[in-house]
Amino acid sequence: MKSRMSIAVLAALFVLSLSVAAYAQRGACCAGGGGPAVWNELSPEQKQQASALRTEFMKKQEAVRSQMAQKRIELQELASKDKADEAAIEKKRQEIWALQDQARDERRAMGTKFRALLTPEQRQKLGPVGMGMGFGRGAGACGFGAGCGGGPGRGCGGPGFSSTL
Repeated sequence: MKSRMSIAVLAALFVLSLSVAAYAQRGACCAGGGGPAVWNELSPEQKQQASALRTEFMKKQEAVRSQMAQKRIELQELASKDKADEAAIEKKRQEIWALQDQARDERRAMGTKFRALLTPEQRQKLGPVGMGMGFGRGAGACGFGAGCGGGPGRGCGGPGFSSTL
């Protein structure tokens, strides 16, 4: 009986240690090199410029996100009708995909603008990938957006899943 209990406790500790290690690694998965180290090395004026870029980016993204949310509601309404109009549903999907492309293009443009603020040494430290997909968790390991979340969408380079059917 004691040996079974000991084995069960050891197994539970092993599983717990694996989950802690996996969770701890999440912060580094999309750092792409420098992450917070680069942010900490920015001059005060670079930080100010980066914050202005972030604010501009967030305003643009909020408008696009709001439009996408409205389109998803409309898509859900179309799909939930008794006689769903497949052409209208496909058109709505195309509208959502266009907004997703717009958001992605804005993220890329923001990343390019941010890299332009850096000195060559800072760009080298940041690495070729950059600071992730957006300003999602501040200017930290996941950089400017989506980052390494456990929820829906892209995280750490994976395709995630789409909530657009």
